[in-house]
Amino acid sequence: MARDPVLVWLLETDEPAMRYLASRDLLTRRPSERTLARLRAEVPKRGWAAKILARQKAKTYWATKRTCYGPKFTSTIWQLQVLADLGLTRRDARLANAVELWFDLHCAQDGGYTPWSRLEGAQYSRTHFRHRDRFMKRGHLCTTGNMVRSLIRLGYLRDDRVQSAIDWLVDEQYGDGGWDCFGRPNATMDAWEAMSAFAEIPANRRSSDVKRAIARGAEFFLGRRLLHEGPRFERWYWCRYPWHYHYDFLVGLDFMTALGYGRDPRMEEALAHLASKRLPDGRWKLDHTNGNLVLESRGKPSKMITFLARRVAKRVGGTWERRIAGT
Repeated sequence: MARDPVLVWLLETDEPAMRYLASRDLLTRRPSERTLARLRAEVPKRGWAAKILARQKAKTYWATKRTCYGPKFTSTIWQLQVLADLGLTRRDARLANAVELWFDLHCAQDGGYTPWSRLEGAQYSRTHFRHRDRFMKRGHLCTTGNMVRSLIRLGYLRDDRVQSAIDWLVDEQYGDGGWDCFGRPNATMDAWEAMSAFAEIPANRRSSDVKRAIARGAEFFLGRRLLHEGPRFERWYWCRYPWHYHYDFLVGLDFMTALGYGRDPRMEEALAHLASKRLPDGRWKLDHTNGNLVLESRGKPSKMITFLARRVAKRVGGTWERRIAGT
């Protein structure tokens, strides 16, 4: 570790969430579970997670208790996704309360999750209410995938409401292996959330249907080399965080390497782009973020982006690990 100044930077005590994540996922000799538990216990006390939790109301919700989706980036769903990324779990009552509110308001009748809340609608006209009622019956791909990923990280894999949402994601897959968030006829890499959700399911807990969906989804993304779908779309070449629902090449690299596809030759273009974005000092900067849910400054070296990049490199291993990390 002493020979790797970037890793030393990630392990600094000023940001306990990153110290925990880097210790868990980047160290060659993984710390004991007891040590990791001690590091994770520090996460909500200060830094990124503490600032998010300080904005929570009644130890249950953010922004409003009538919906977990709006206003975008300030309400409950967006905070839960980041807190799950930072290593928090349902053992914290504040997160457990928020998750139960989510289940109460946003479970669709078909087993997926919907951005519409069952408490919304009274302020709308009768026509708009019927539109809302249709969405309450049917899940939404981006919302379902994002929350399945986050709920598994928070410790809800065995919950029936998560299992039904996993089944829903499988059923929503298109014939070509992709998905779309709005039911349009053609799948798109922008609808990446199902693959990221599947990546969180332990390999020994994946059903045969999930395994088939992963294999088909991997071919969909590999066929596009994680970057190409029509004319060049510059935002897909950015490094951004939080992800929430925007796609970029680092999103794709994260779930594809987690699923074991890091050595596929069709990954090489995206891996080379990741290596090209490394700064001379070995770190990566944050290109963009979402709304006012900001952990770090745009255009500056980012601990989160650097961590994600180094984790991808470690998963791939070999020559690519050295090339990406510059070691």
